[in-house]
Amino acid sequence: MGRAPSVQRQHRGRDHVHAVIRLRGFLNARGPGHRPGPRVVSARRVCESNLLRRWLALGVSRAGCSRWWGFGKPSLHIWLGDGKGAFSAVEPTWTDIGYAALATGDINHDGFADVVAASHLGGVQTLLSDGRGGFTEKILKREDGYVAAQLADVNGDGHLDLILVGYQTAGIEVYLGDGMGNWTLHKALPETRPGRTMPGRALAVGDLNHDGHVDLVAAFQRWGLYIYYGDGRGGFTGGPVEFYPESREFESVVLADVNKDGHADIVMNGTFLGRDQPSGPDVYLGDGRGGWKASSDGLKVLKFPSAGIAVGDLDGDGNLDIVAGGNVTGPVPSGYGLFWFRGDGKGGWHLVREKESGLPTSGLPIIHGVTLADLDRDGVPQIIALSGSPRGYITIWKQRHGPRRRPS
Repeated sequence: MGRAPSVQRQHRGRDHVHAVIRLRGFLNARGPGHRPGPRVVSARRVCESNLLRRWLALGVSRAGCSRWWGFGKPSLHIWLGDGKGAFSAVEPTWTDIGYAALATGDINHDGFADVVAASHLGGVQTLLSDGRGGFTEKILKREDGYVAAQLADVNGDGHLDLILVGYQTAGIEVYLGDGMGNWTLHKALPETRPGRTMPGRALAVGDLNHDGHVDLVAAFQRWGLYIYYGDGRGGFTGGPVEFYPESREFESVVLADVNKDGHADIVMNGTFLGRDQPSGPDVYLGDGRGGWKASSDGLKVLKFPSAGIAVGDLDGDGNLDIVAGGNVTGPVPSGYGLFWFRGDGKGGWHLVREKESGLPTSGLPIIHGVTLADLDRDGVPQIIALSGSPRGYITIWKQRHGPRRRPS
């Protein structure tokens, strides 16, 4: 995928897993009204709440079982997975700092996944896990709120550092970690601001140029996409890039090697050029040297995109696919759906029709977040989506028979 070894990504092992999956939006208590198709058998609700905007993270314990972190009133909620797809809630004992962007990783090197919650209201909460559902809490007070968070070692000292994207004025903030859950502000980007405010939207981290160092990709409303290349010592060079469409309404960013050339590519959702223009995810193929080439043919089939997007191999053919939220009918009352775009491993895409995928193409509240994870450890990724309305829900779609491998 073109990433530095220190960057958080989902994987399993005897110890902990560094997995950061961020879902944002409105949770809803009512069911999605989804009728399973031939390949997807269920859309299971795993939590409910009525808070207007919150975030969810997924990690894995040292036993290899998934854990959910999600925001709902009155505070952060954590569900422990049993490795079979079921979850049980942890009794909250931590301070309520409001809804927040979440990141998980082993901050203090004890083998357990810890949690950072960067509040939309300004506080940065660190919860160091004891591996049994207990946490030691530390809170850093800040002025601006936050919309995205990632953990990665940006200066090569072996400790996870914290990268945040601000809600209004903070831009990108890089905090150095000491391995004990304490953070020191190291750098704020961009150094020259394009305007008084920089409303943040999304953040991804990875090794874009194969130098072994962590690079940053951040999306801002109105100000577009910014890319910064790390030097492995905590320094960054870069700035705004202009290889994307005129729209500045980016909602989500993912890094993945979709054409199998060994270079990280950028996958985005949320761009909208107008009611009379086709919409959908955008893909830009990286060359590992700072060059980017559009590769979005087959993706522009939506009327309205949403924030939700995920990348993974759903059909077991060895090629990465895209799952994105959006509206395909035009009238907003018809609701939103989930759309599976099958990748050919060369940067080409083909929409898998509802009859084959079993995913609902309408009738859902707006999709605010999508991720893929193997929650029951059967080797087949499930689709986890966060839908929104005045109340809300998280749903899981599981394939009936597992991926059907396509001939090469």
